[in-house]
Amino acid sequence: MTELSVVLVNHNGAECLPRTLRALARNTSTEDVECIVVDSGSADGSWQGVEDVWEKVRPLRFQENIGFCAGCNRGAEAAMGRLVAFVNFDGEVEPDWDKPLRELLDDPAVAIATGVLLTGDGERVEAAGLEIAPNTATYGRDEGLPRSELQDEPVDVAAATGALMMVRRDEFLALGGFYEPIFMYGEETDYCLRVEGRIVLHPASAIRHEHGHAAGPPRSSTRLYWGSRNRLLNAARHLPAPALAKAVVTSAGFDALTLAQVHSMQAARAVAAGWRDGARVMRKERRSRRPEQRRKAATRVTTLRAAIAQQRGLGRLL
Repeated sequence: MTELSVVLVNHNGAECLPRTLRALARNTSTEDVECIVVDSGSADGSWQGVEDVWEKVRPLRFQENIGFCAGCNRGAEAAMGRLVAFVNFDGEVEPDWDKPLRELLDDPAVAIATGVLLTGDGERVEAAGLEIAPNTATYGRDEGLPRSELQDEPVDVAAATGALMMVRRDEFLALGGFYEPIFMYGEETDYCLRVEGRIVLHPASAIRHEHGHAAGPPRSSTRLYWGSRNRLLNAARHLPAPALAKAVVTSAGFDALTLAQVHSMQAARAVAAGWRDGARVMRKERRSRRPEQRRKAATRVTTLRAAIAQQRGLGRLL
């Protein structure tokens, strides 16, 4: 059995995918490794010739955009590794990124190992693990902090970023992988709320992230739609009734604030569509988890006060 399979989901990544693969080839310490590039309906030919960039790569091509969740799942199913790492196709891993995560997973109590998401220049933190807000949106721990101020030791976190996370393949598949109706955005929240073991960040593992390749700029219609929809889906799926009511109200306030800032009819239509489609799936999702599972999930959610304080600290709220 192969020790490690790296799975990347690519969609029109001609501008970034070669850099990502070169960084993996240069900086992965595990020699017994394969890399599966799952191409999800790209129209730019970016999946072609990936084996020439790194000989460890094998492409898995789909004619249509099947989404991040399904792409990761198909990659994990095709993988031969004992461990599977999910790495964003628009990020560059730093040297020996994989070693600390593999060592964390030597502990059977650890279900997910994750690394630090950095800005493109590597100077500041985008996420040192994730916190889960009351509306089930996630935000980066220590976001905006200079990298030099990160602690040195591993730390338990509420959720891992899908941009750089490692799991045991058999456990991931036994849990059903990422929940495919999510499509994209929010899959980490759902998966992390389903695992039984610890979720641990190791600051010695890092990836430099370049925004905008998967779904456009931070407030693109794609991001607004899936964000609005999937917050409702995850809240219905994972939260007990009182927390669910709070999540819906909080999501409404969050989206109203976003629309007040962007002043765009296109953005308003995307958010409205997200709410429409999210509301449609909420009843079904209430049947997907047991009450005791929801009570446990609710303990992983941070307070509204903490979420607001984090956003204010970054200058996103007045």
